[in-house]
Amino acid sequence: MKKLLLIMSAVFLSGSSYAGVSGSVGVDFSENAADNVVATKDIDLDISSDVGFASIAVITNASDELVLDEYALGVKHTNGSISYGDQGDIFIGGGLEKVGADTLANPSDAGESIMAIHKNTSVRFKFTDTGVDVTDFDTIQVKHAIKLGDSGSVAGSVDHTIDTDHNIFAIEGKIDAGTHTITTVATHDENLANPTAAEAILSTRGLSLYINGDESDWTQNAGAGYKSTYNSVDWYIEAGYNMDSEEVTPAAGVSVNF
Repeated sequence: MKKLLLIMSAVFLSGSSYAGVSGSVGVDFSENAADNVVATKDIDLDISSDVGFASIAVITNASDELVLDEYALGVKHTNGSISYGDQGDIFIGGGLEKVGADTLANPSDAGESIMAIHKNTSVRFKFTDTGVDVTDFDTIQVKHAIKLGDSGSVAGSVDHTIDTDHNIFAIEGKIDAGTHTITTVATHDENLANPTAAEAILSTRGLSLYINGDESDWTQNAGAGYKSTYNSVDWYIEAGYNMDSEEVTPAAGVSVNF
């Protein structure tokens, strides 16, 4: 980890002419499984040149130790890119910065993958274990988005597990009306007790409100959040509320961009 931080510092300080370097340093406060509010520090670094790019995300774990969370490296062209790394997924999700998306299906995004993007279509091939066999893939994800007029869009995604032939589906609809945005996400996963779930989010001038549930109860959780930017500083504060348990889940965070 010391070597990783030294490399990050060297790249940032070098400021070479062939690459643009940007990133952020921040901290997030959220509630863990023990109902304690914990702080997670993170350092994000993005490097971009005319034809290539790389990114590194470092966070602190439960022991307050720095660990590599995600990374990616790839090449880009006019209409898209191809990348490799432990780079998350492309499956449609919901929620705010930290809270929300309580009932939506959420396939695991852990592991290294190859990701290809061409215009409005993205494909992700996740490896089973690159330390054992780089020709063995675990899941395939596909996402496609369509713009509807000047203010609307719709997108769909699927997560396919190769060995079990299991599919998880998601669809998202969005309407932008000036300063107001309405987003609705629905997912379907036959392996869940209640396969179909949905969430609606209303956002306006930095304020967001959401409500979600599944086919057993469409109004299980609700919440609100506010996020803003002041010069190079981004910050947010939000909370979720479970209507059955009446528990509140708070979260907040701040980051400085460079």
